[in-house]
Amino acid sequence: MKKYVYLSLLFTTISLIVIGQSQRLVLLEHFTQASCGPCATYNPTINTLLNNNPDLITGIMYHTSWPGTDPMYNHNTSENGSRTSYYTVSSVPNSVLDGNIYNGHPSGWNIGTVNNRLEDPSPFDILIYHELVENDGVFNVSMMIKATEDVGAGMKAQLAVIEKYIHFNSPPGSNGEVDFYNVMKKMLPGSSGTGLPAFATGEYKILQYSWEYQNVYDVDELAVVGFAQNNATKEVLQAANSSEELFSPLYASDAEITGSSNISQNYCIGYMQPHITIRNNGSDNLVSVDITYTVNNEIPVTYQWTGSLAFLESETVILPESNFGVIDMNTLAISIENPNGQTDEYPNNNNRTLLIPKALESDPTVLLILKLDNNPEETTWEFTNSQGDVMYEGGPYTNAGQQIVEQYDFESTDCYTFNIYDAGGNGLTSGGSFAIGFGSTIIAEGNSFGSKAEGQFSIAFTGLDDNISTQSVKVFPNPVNDYLTLQINTMIEELVQYSVIDPLGRELYKYNEGIVPAGQKSYTIDFTTMNAGIYYISIKVGSQHTIEKIVLTK
Repeated sequence: MKKYVYLSLLFTTISLIVIGQSQRLVLLEHFTQASCGPCATYNPTINTLLNNNPDLITGIMYHTSWPGTDPMYNHNTSENGSRTSYYTVSSVPNSVLDGNIYNGHPSGWNIGTVNNRLEDPSPFDILIYHELVENDGVFNVSMMIKATEDVGAGMKAQLAVIEKYIHFNSPPGSNGEVDFYNVMKKMLPGSSGTGLPAFATGEYKILQYSWEYQNVYDVDELAVVGFAQNNATKEVLQAANSSEELFSPLYASDAEITGSSNISQNYCIGYMQPHITIRNNGSDNLVSVDITYTVNNEIPVTYQWTGSLAFLESETVILPESNFGVIDMNTLAISIENPNGQTDEYPNNNNRTLLIPKALESDPTVLLILKLDNNPEETTWEFTNSQGDVMYEGGPYTNAGQQIVEQYDFESTDCYTFNIYDAGGNGLTSGGSFAIGFGSTIIAEGNSFGSKAEGQFSIAFTGLDDNISTQSVKVFPNPVNDYLTLQINTMIEELVQYSVIDPLGRELYKYNEGIVPAGQKSYTIDFTTMNAGIYYISIKVGSQHTIEKIVLTK
């Protein structure tokens, strides 16, 4: 099993007894531009205020696309533009304090505004650790958010990688500025941030991301400003600056499920073998943990993991396989307990529940839309049937950013699986994405999926002639709940055969009536022992063939 070492979590030792509101750090999000004349007038005053009051206020500088040239905007047009739109900023310079406390020209606020805001305590403690791995060209970030009072849902965590100081020998724009501070370089994982759950007092959450840095003038100037924001009101409830210092864990015994994979976005094959990632959040080395999962509350699958994980080391565990009955909405519930045979001191992160719908019944022609990211050589994909045979496949590719739109035909009744793989383990980043579907219906889609994403779909019957010229066929009642009548009227003597087939094309029952004379015949098919669902009656009369779809209710 491959071991993944996660970033070290940073936070000072926090008392587990004394719980209350937290001291706030005010966040300034300032919008500027290297060719904005008024920006050159106001920015020095703002930078001085930030430098003189690091315990009161921190800042992120977003560079806009107007009024002129600005290389710092060009380095990240998407996320600079997204934050500009989020606050409906239409001119620069423009200052936003704690999201909705102030939004306007920088002349409208000062240190007094900051001090007034500081009188309102925060419901969060936030601590952030950053690590530069220069040999790999990677910048790692870990953020811990702990609630010091109850907080409802609707919050988002935002992480902005900044370059603290950039100096140009000559002005990069037309306003004469050569020194720039706290310039936003990258939002992690993106400008939309990360959704947070509701918190009860004392609950915490750790977020961890990596960035393959680019467009950085001096990597030693990289740091992070993180904040928790109410997405509905835009209020920033707490902000924090990152540190390079490593701190101690909160608990001695604390194992967490940090991720799950190898799980389809939908199912028509009742087979699963989940992979989960466990992490040791405790100070004691993690050497064992009990893992249990169930699908649709059927027979639990259990597994005892053993190994050795130090604080914040992680490992991906391949769990035993499970077969289950597919229903319209399938529930996968995973839990871990008994780290090192002891009680987990923080059980709130020990469970994960996923709701997975039944796969759609697709048209025979399926469309693949693939937008490649900056590492196209890492992307491959395949369509397989229920036996694991590869029907179609593609990749690796060579052209970054290329969009591929292709159609694939599936002529046999079956349940098919689409698998897309990323050798880099980070999905389709930097604008990449995939989607499969038919007509206007999406079967599966995504971008940030790690090493693999999966979607299933079923094909009922294709390429069949529904018009039988020498006879008429009726099936009734439909829906049916016990016995179905099949009525066939032939004009000449013909061979009559019919069978019952499930949605995956498996023949359940087959009937051969032999050569029958011309005229009307009726046959009874027994559905009393079958489960409710969709079935098909395949009817052959002589050389003609037709299919009737049946709904079985109970």
